[in-house]
Amino acid sequence: MTTPQDGSTRSINVSGGTINGIVQTGDNSRADMVQHVGVPATETPELAQLRQAVEELRLRLRALDPGELPAGAAADAESALAEMEEAVPASGEADEPARGRVRRAFYAVSGALASVAGLAEAVESLRAASAPWF
Repeated sequence: MTTPQDGSTRSINVSGGTINGIVQTGDNSRADMVQHVGVPATETPELAQLRQAVEELRLRLRALDPGELPAGAAADAESALAEMEEAVPASGEADEPARGRVRRAFYAVSGALASVAGLAEAVESLRAASAPWF
């Protein structure tokens, strides 16, 4: 605690946590709270595999020369990949509507990218990773 020249006191109140490091008070002091949230502990290996397959396909899709894709295929695939990610719950326990969304998203991705030979391996990886939702 510091005592300013006007005689008032300044203090720092901490609730529900621990502060490590330097703490400063004053008229021009400021504090920022940063909270790092990790992967949910309930994430199943199947869900982790699906998330990895989605990300891998995204990266490979973006690395392609635009001339290798049919018109609009990249946008359709990106939209379907986003739908797939949104459909899968954090716990990996998908109800029937979520399963249906994952299936439809996979069909949209594979349909949009079926003619792109360079993505066949990544699409197959996504198919294998999404198998638990079929």
